[in-house]
Amino acid sequence: MTEVEQKVSRLAEAANWYLKAVDALSQDGWTKPTLCEAWNATTVVAHVATGDQLFRALILDAAGTDRAGEDLPVDFADRQRRFQALSTAEPSKLKQTAHKASEQAVAAIVEAVQKTPEMLVTVPYGTVPMPVVRGLRLNEYIIHGHDLTPAIGRSIQTPSWFIDRGLGDSINLMPRLHQRSSHKGKSASFHIHRTDGEGEWILRADGGQAVAESGHGKADIAMRGPAEGLYWVIMGRGKPEQHGVEVHGDPSLASAFKEWFPGP
Repeated sequence: MTEVEQKVSRLAEAANWYLKAVDALSQDGWTKPTLCEAWNATTVVAHVATGDQLFRALILDAAGTDRAGEDLPVDFADRQRRFQALSTAEPSKLKQTAHKASEQAVAAIVEAVQKTPEMLVTVPYGTVPMPVVRGLRLNEYIIHGHDLTPAIGRSIQTPSWFIDRGLGDSINLMPRLHQRSSHKGKSASFHIHRTDGEGEWILRADGGQAVAESGHGKADIAMRGPAEGLYWVIMGRGKPEQHGVEVHGDPSLASAFKEWFPGP
């Protein structure tokens, strides 16, 4: 299997893993809180489903494909309206929509990655090539599947293959997230050091831009810990001490990490 084929396969695996989490919700689990602040399971699933619909629409638009007759968002604002409406749907309809939207989005991404990987798509984080689109949706499935665990009532093991690639890929996506930061224009640097395998990175924000660099270096703060712990911390799912991550440097800057790199 080529590297491209493996990445395509991983996207489908991540989607299936997420949908199993959706299917694991009990009837009363849909109204229970999740790890995504202020959202219950219903709103998390509605968010992912309408996100899948939006990304499929954006891919069709980028490819110049006529989407007449397709029930898809016309723009970001329409996606938000659909999200609000779907957030009030019955669980059975929401589950059905989640499966259909995910299956169609994955199929569209797979086809585009294989046929036109250089195609640029304008997504909420900017204009990016198809491999980045694939990475964005893959992370979305893993993050929000994990978010559902309190509503499900039990933990679900993150796919074993994900963290090794997911941590580095996610750090490399952080500069795009900085564009939405309230700290844009300020300067700060963050050293991220994996302790259970190879991996060190520096995230530097300065002058309205941010860059991710591989390797060791000085920074305003350093976060050291296992890969999975680091991943959930930089994704805003828990405090460093909850995931075995040590913080060195300014603790207030460390606690504001997601303000510098907001989302997903």
